[in-house]
Amino acid sequence: MKKHLITILLLALSLVLPAQGNYYDAIGDELHSEALLQALRALISTNTNNSYNGAKVQLFQNLENHNGYVTCIYTGQEFNVGYNYTGSSDPNTEHVYAQSWFSPSESGVKKADLHHLFPCEMRTNSSRGNLPIFTVVNHNNADVYYTHTPWQSYRGQASTGHTVFEPADQSKGNVARALLYFYVRYNDSLVQQYVNMLPQLIVWSNEDPPDAHEITRNQGIHQYQGNRNPFIDHPEYVDRIWNYNSTADETVPAVDGMLFDSVYPNPFAAQATFRVSCKQAQNANLAVYDIRGRKVHSEAVTLRGGENQLSWDSEGLASGIYLIRISSGSECISAKIVKTTGQ
Repeated sequence: MKKHLITILLLALSLVLPAQGNYYDAIGDELHSEALLQALRALISTNTNNSYNGAKVQLFQNLENHNGYVTCIYTGQEFNVGYNYTGSSDPNTEHVYAQSWFSPSESGVKKADLHHLFPCEMRTNSSRGNLPIFTVVNHNNADVYYTHTPWQSYRGQASTGHTVFEPADQSKGNVARALLYFYVRYNDSLVQQYVNMLPQLIVWSNEDPPDAHEITRNQGIHQYQGNRNPFIDHPEYVDRIWNYNSTADETVPAVDGMLFDSVYPNPFAAQATFRVSCKQAQNANLAVYDIRGRKVHSEAVTLRGGENQLSWDSEGLASGIYLIRISSGSECISAKIVKTTGQ
């Protein structure tokens, strides 16, 4: 069964490649910073659907429907809605980029854009309202939104004193990529109520990478409304736009000139080894994420200038696909690796 599971997981991730086809052919490897942002804006600005009711049918009956259940983006609460639900009661539809933030142009298209629409428990949706998405500094003094799951979202104060809404760890990356998409697609501001969301969104996108469901959802949206979220297909575009380092290899997000030389064996059964070259000594963090984007391992590492050899013992973890990330601040490099059951 585990071998079949690995095949299914590999298929789920590989589907994004043929699905993309030639979609990103116009996005050259030499593009970065504002040039890359503008090229992506031109590429993804093809959606014209303005049927909000139609979008909700897609959301609740197809994109987010798993055997008749949908999951709240902020609490993880599952709702048995069957197969004909249209978001008319609870749960309803969350616009991650709040409707009150919309600039006048293309307002109907923005409202119906599935890339930032998610099922949401009604009370939590109302409490989030149009608050900026940001970090709450003191969770003990915040309103908490959760169910029986370990998901916890917070409404409270940012370090600036402004009231903000912090999504649960399990959905931070999804929310961040939805907002980054919306900014690139429509050029509507990520500064709301005096809070600049962009720096935090970059961090969350790096820390919580796309999982198989997010990849499949992106493909479904592409089929329905004709455009994709590039930060799901290419998470490295986030750093190439906002954290570009001209001294680094452009095909791999850089951490002070650090690159993966090799990851072996791949697939592996128990322990994987990573060889990393670094221009200068530095402190970093090595983290491992499973196929659902959950962090399963994290450790501080000290790297010297030159070649470094790191290892990860996966004892106790299931077979499947894992993402290795080595990060410093908001910059990171990453590699995918497959764990098998061995011989």
